[in-house]
Amino acid sequence: MKPKKFLKILSVLITAALLQSQQGCKLPDEPEYEIPNYTYETGMYYVGNLKTNGDARYVKGWIINGMQYAFLADGQKGLEVIDITNPKSPQLVFNYQTGGFAKEVLIDTLRSNIYVFISDESKGLFILNVTNPNAVYLDTLLSYPQGVNSCYLKNGYLYAALRQGDIKIFNANSLPDSVYEAGAYSPQNAAEHIEISGSTMYLLEKTNGVEIANINNPVLPSIQSLFTTSGTCYNLKIADNLAYIADGPAGLTVVNIGNPMQPYFVSGLNTHSDIRGIDYSPNFLFTAEYNMGAEVFNVFNPAYPNDIGYYDAQGYCYDVSYFKGKILIANGTYGLLILRF
Repeated sequence: MKPKKFLKILSVLITAALLQSQQGCKLPDEPEYEIPNYTYETGMYYVGNLKTNGDARYVKGWIINGMQYAFLADGQKGLEVIDITNPKSPQLVFNYQTGGFAKEVLIDTLRSNIYVFISDESKGLFILNVTNPNAVYLDTLLSYPQGVNSCYLKNGYLYAALRQGDIKIFNANSLPDSVYEAGAYSPQNAAEHIEISGSTMYLLEKTNGVEIANINNPVLPSIQSLFTTSGTCYNLKIADNLAYIADGPAGLTVVNIGNPMQPYFVSGLNTHSDIRGIDYSPNFLFTAEYNMGAEVFNVFNPAYPNDIGYYDAQGYCYDVSYFKGKILIANGTYGLLILRF
């Protein structure tokens, strides 16, 4: 038995009686399909999976025409569009090859069209029209041979973290007609991931911490602060005045960002793992923990997350997305994994 598994069984058993009365923590946005009976041995359970023969690194869910889809950045296989309306039997509906290595995926709407933005480690930034998930096509390629790590769309401006270090800012308001560079920002270190909340941009810089910048002027960001942690900052999610950081081998780090000029440490939770991905839904956090599976925490006390369940997955878990009552995992060479709790 893995050390983490032993520790988690102890903690999960403490909360199992409380969870039993909730029938799997049914949340308001859950779909109505039947769920099989199961025990609360670990607090999380398997629903379905789809092995894609790629190397899944990032996943997002979206509803199109009443159907639920997972958009999977699948490494050398590019983008996978997967119908997860029936989560027990996910179906591949489209594959788009980038010719490089798809690392991250973002999905959003502009001018009544639905777009997927693929950050590719060796080709650049792909903008695909996915309004019809069965007929995805390339709208724009922003070519950067050194690659793109991450991107984020905010108020029609697209922020792209280049692997060589710069943040390029594009005006995407005219899609599908044109995308043009409108500004740039030079961070202290190369950004692994971008998150934006309100008028604040957060750049995850791995062992160099989190850089916080103001984007009131969307094409001219200005640095506000740099916060370092004891781990490796891969991703974060914002909830009110708190940032929950996927802090690699340091576990889960909570930082108060109420004043972006002076962020400060609130708490840390050693998960005995390597947290690479994180997602937030009111009252719950979800983490992807590399070779140690996935985990769920309650944040009824927002400053001190409490682990209530885990799933010991095969392979590597790089990213997690909570979508319509389902926990979507980018499961490396095992493709898409779907869990519930």
